[in-house]
Amino acid sequence: MDRRDFLKILGLFALSPKKIYAQKIKSKEAVIIGAGIIGCSIAYELSKRGVKVTLIDKNSPGSACSGSSFSWINATYPKKPYSYNLFSQLGINAFHLMQRELSLDIKWNGSLEWSTTMKDQEKLIESVNELQNYPKYTPTSVIDHKKAKKLEPHINFRGNENIIFSKADGAMNPKNAISKMIDVIKKNGGSVLYPCKFEKIIESSDSFSKIKTSMGILKSENVIFCNGVDVNNSFNVNFLKKPRPGVIIKTEPQKNLINSVVYGPKIHAHQQSNGQIIIGEQITAPIKENTKDHIKRINKHFKSMVKSGTDLNPSEVLIGWRPIPKDDLPIIGKFKNKSIYIAVMHSGISLAAIVGNLVSQEIVDEVDSLLLKDFRPSRFF
Repeated sequence: MDRRDFLKILGLFALSPKKIYAQKIKSKEAVIIGAGIIGCSIAYELSKRGVKVTLIDKNSPGSACSGSSFSWINATYPKKPYSYNLFSQLGINAFHLMQRELSLDIKWNGSLEWSTTMKDQEKLIESVNELQNYPKYTPTSVIDHKKAKKLEPHINFRGNENIIFSKADGAMNPKNAISKMIDVIKKNGGSVLYPCKFEKIIESSDSFSKIKTSMGILKSENVIFCNGVDVNNSFNVNFLKKPRPGVIIKTEPQKNLINSVVYGPKIHAHQQSNGQIIIGEQITAPIKENTKDHIKRINKHFKSMVKSGTDLNPSEVLIGWRPIPKDDLPIIGKFKNKSIYIAVMHSGISLAAIVGNLVSQEIVDEVDSLLLKDFRPSRFF
C-alpha cells in the first residue's frame, strides 16, 4: 500500500469537515510538549503539512520512556477491544510507510511467544482464537518448537508445542527514528527546544493557549501534550494509573543470535541490525534493586533462553517509566477546549506512526476521525 492509498483510507474515517476548501487557509501553528516517539511523530506529520511546529522536551528528545522502551511494533492479542486492535494494525501499516520515507531501522521478522506451563499455553491459544474472530487481524498462528527453531535456531524452546507466531510484528530503533524525524521537522522550518520544561497553562480558550515553560512563554492555537507520565500533573487530573517501571538492558553489538522478537516465560528480547540486543522483563522492575542486581537476574534468564553460552555484555541498563491509562487504552483528542490536545498511551512505539497521521489530519483538516472515537479524553468525565 502506498502513502496516497493509505491516506485515502484514513480519510474515509474522517467526519465533520469545518473548513471551506475554496477559501485560502491561513497557516497553522502548534506547540508539542514531549519529544518522545509520539510527540516527534505528530510534529513530523504536522511539519510536512506546512504547520509551524515548536517541539519541546524537559530533558532531550527520546530521553524518557521512548528511549528506554522495548520498541516492539505489534497488533497482537492483548490489544483489545477490536477498535484498539484495528488501530494497532493500522499502526503497522503506517510504520511501513514511514520506514520508506525516512529509511528507518526496523526489522519485520515477526514475534514468537511461549509459556512453560500447559495452563498458560492454553490461555495463549484461547487468546489467539479470540483474535482470529475479529473481522480483521494480523497473521497469527500456533506452531511447534521444530518450526520455531527454523526461525530462531539459537533459542531454547524446550520442546514447546504451542508457540504463537505473529508474522507481521517488527522491532525498531526509536532513537534513530526520533533523530530522523527531528531532522525533517527542522528542515521544514520547525523548532526543537530542550531542555525546556512545561510549567503551567497561563491562559486557554478555543482560540489559543498560552503556556509557561522554563525557556519562556509560548502561545499557540494548538498545544499538544505528549508528555507521558507527566500528563496527570499537567492538568491535575487522574488519566493514568501509577506509572510502572520497566528494566531494559541494551548490550554491546555481537554476532547474530536473534532474528525476531522472542517473548519467553521470563524475558523478551530482539536484536537490532547493528548487533545490539535489547532485553526486557515480563515483571515490573524491582526498583529497590541496583544495576548489578538487574544484570544478574536478567542475565540468568537470558542464558536459559538463548543458547549463546556467554554472559551479557551490557552497554546500558535503563529504567523506563511507562504511562498507562486507567483503562489501558490510548488517550487522544481535544481536552477542555479546542486549543488543547492530548496524545498519551502505553503502546507509543506501536502507535506512533498512525497517531501522527491522524492527529495531523484532525488539526490541519479540522475533522474528527472515527478511528479515534473510543480513545477520547472525554470518556473519563
